[in-house]
Amino acid sequence: MTLNAYQSMPTVRDAAIERLRRHAADKQLAPGPLAWNGSKGSLVGCILEDEDLARWETELGLPQWLAVTADGIAAQQASVDAALAFGVDLLNAIRPGADVSPAASAVILDALGDAGGFVAALSALPAGLQQALSEVEALHCRALAGERPAAAEWRAARRTATALTDAQPSELLKSLSACVETAAWDPMSSKSVVFDTLRVYSRAAIEKANLASGFTQDDDTQIRAHLKLMWDTHLAHQPELQAQGITVFSLLEEHYPDVAAKIREKTRMDNATYIAANRRAADVLIAQLKRA
Repeated sequence: MTLNAYQSMPTVRDAAIERLRRHAADKQLAPGPLAWNGSKGSLVGCILEDEDLARWETELGLPQWLAVTADGIAAQQASVDAALAFGVDLLNAIRPGADVSPAASAVILDALGDAGGFVAALSALPAGLQQALSEVEALHCRALAGERPAAAEWRAARRTATALTDAQPSELLKSLSACVETAAWDPMSSKSVVFDTLRVYSRAAIEKANLASGFTQDDDTQIRAHLKLMWDTHLAHQPELQAQGITVFSLLEEHYPDVAAKIREKTRMDNATYIAANRRAADVLIAQLKRA
């Protein structure tokens, strides 16, 4: 099905932006999964004033995968104002009359290419994983060119990637295999594949940051062991301490401040990496929409 953005009418786009701005000004924009309760909702909920994604297609002429992706990215913005700015930029990026459906595969190919590149720079890619990555990329290249690969081809690629993920020898390679596995869906039949791929891509970026920082699986094991020790020693049999708001983390600060410091640094790094990956995803999405 060929879609026609905004029914070729800039006034349809402008009305959608006005609804979004109005709800944000009235403190009714609550970034998150698709939602609309009649007065408050997610980014897409506020644009549509509805939860029915069929209207996203019929009234705005936009593919449903874009709605799911827009809500997902908006939910990860640093503030409601940032989510609003992203939503306005996204709607303005789409040319009235364009069919932006193929942008789904373009965004996925960018994520796979970036993840494959940085993982390969840090670790030799097993032949099976490289082949699986190439197969999924080839399917999306065909989709981007206007072809519709058969459902059986997507299923075969997905089975191959799924079987590979648990067999990878490192968390970094597992994270790339998970990206390939997640991306092996036809965007024309899966509303969530684009955002799901971007979400898993961000996890791969965190694994990359772990290596760059020197954080290892042994560090993770040590942290988990210390947290379990705090629970078993101080909290498991003393519910009165739990009632006072004492947690394994506060106890770790008291008894093992060096391990607590490591957790704080890891949390800071993960958050920074996640924000950067989300920002990149938003930029890539908008850039691909402009090209349609």
